[in-house]
Amino acid sequence: MIKGFLRVAAIVLALGATTACERMPDEATVRDALQGAIGSTFEEPTFEVAAFERVGSGPLTAGDGGTERKIVYYNADLRLLRDYSFNDWEALNVSAIASLLGATEHGLQGVRRDGNAAGDTLRVRGSVGFERADGATDNDWRPVVIAQSPVTQPPTLDNTGPPAVARGLVDQIMALFEGPPADNASQARAIITEELDGAYRQITLRLDRLQRAFVIAGGPRGGEYDLIAQTIAASIAANGVRSTGVSTDGTVDNLRLISDGSADVALAQNDIAAMASRGEGLYQEAGADPDLRALASLFPESVHIVVKEDGPIRTVADLRGKRVDMGLPSSGSMLTARAVLEAHGLGPQDFSEVTGLGPSRAVEALNAGEIDALVSVINAPARLFQRVSAESHIRFLPLDTQAIQALGQSSGHLVPLTLPPGIYPRQTEPVRTVAVTALLVGRRSMPDVEVTTMLDTVFKEIDFTAVGSGAGAMISRGRAESGLSIPLHPAAEAWLGDQSTAATQ
Repeated sequence: MIKGFLRVAAIVLALGATTACERMPDEATVRDALQGAIGSTFEEPTFEVAAFERVGSGPLTAGDGGTERKIVYYNADLRLLRDYSFNDWEALNVSAIASLLGATEHGLQGVRRDGNAAGDTLRVRGSVGFERADGATDNDWRPVVIAQSPVTQPPTLDNTGPPAVARGLVDQIMALFEGPPADNASQARAIITEELDGAYRQITLRLDRLQRAFVIAGGPRGGEYDLIAQTIAASIAANGVRSTGVSTDGTVDNLRLISDGSADVALAQNDIAAMASRGEGLYQEAGADPDLRALASLFPESVHIVVKEDGPIRTVADLRGKRVDMGLPSSGSMLTARAVLEAHGLGPQDFSEVTGLGPSRAVEALNAGEIDALVSVINAPARLFQRVSAESHIRFLPLDTQAIQALGQSSGHLVPLTLPPGIYPRQTEPVRTVAVTALLVGRRSMPDVEVTTMLDTVFKEIDFTAVGSGAGAMISRGRAESGLSIPLHPAAEAWLGDQSTAATQ
């Protein structure tokens, strides 16, 4: 009997010890880590932790040297100590603050589109990463930067067509897919998949137009352009107007859809929209599209020049003779990258190699030592660079002041911006750069009532933070005319003027 009692007691003690271990680091440690991260990121007091609850933890992949890692989840109320605009283009925005707090945009509540005031409360569902060396005690946990897993959007399921012809085509395509040439099967399947994806999107678009739906063209599935277009369409549809957001290949595809009448409204990079309107650059052969009109400017897409932190490259001038990726060939990003580098006196001939991999593959090449730098034009903070900055050490090169001034004089669509410290993990210095802006565009013939409805929906009705769009959360009336590179639609000009008058009354 006594032996049995002792065994039970030993099990209880072991379970108690295990539970205590799982509760480490404890609530006070996690709270202090959160407040410390906030305090070290903002130059002046901005948030204080008003309420805090530790709600669980889980293991993480071991760190360098086999250090044990853990993620601890929490719920907190953060009280603002000063007025703060989360959609300020040169402040830490919703996405950056979510990353700092170990949350997603969905995990933040209390953000106001017209700015928050001192005393407002932000409710957070976030996390903090910790690590401890092998053999260390439960009290030796220390905070560590971890990469947040992005939330992706699943692709839309396909629909079959009329059985007589469409099913026969589907069967033929499946035969090609299942029996490709043996010597390059993977490449063949990739080609088929790419072509099918494009065909499906075109079919969906034409069916929407057949049903007289109001079509909003976005961007690649799962990206910010796509999410914003889908959100706008859903909001308009909720008000009783048939509307649909369509996934596309991006700006060039969107402008084609606007030009041929397949879409009513689209998101487009302002520098590419200017080329299309004037028949320049990518549109020299196609000619000018003088009927293209802007409805508003939405958010900035900043130029990022990324190098390894432990490398010798400290300035843009140091890129001379190096291997540089400028983005996908014939893309808007590549054209912008070339313009920025040329403003620093660097042309393609000044590099040992110029590649066109695009951001994701370029990051892999940078980590593998296959290139020395990459240039990307993307909304900050970009999830890709958030992850890379958390997992490895990279540096964002600032642009030279004279180059920024030259770009402003030669191109009216590039907006000078400074990325604040903390926009990315481990980034402690401000980064001078320039940005193109994402425009909402349509045609001159677009009815005034549709323009007004669109702008009311975007600027007054949608809570982009609630739907998880970091770029959308930067949309504000105060920046609606920044970086406009094509003429405004008359109804948009009137709407923006009315909003300016109302704001000053």
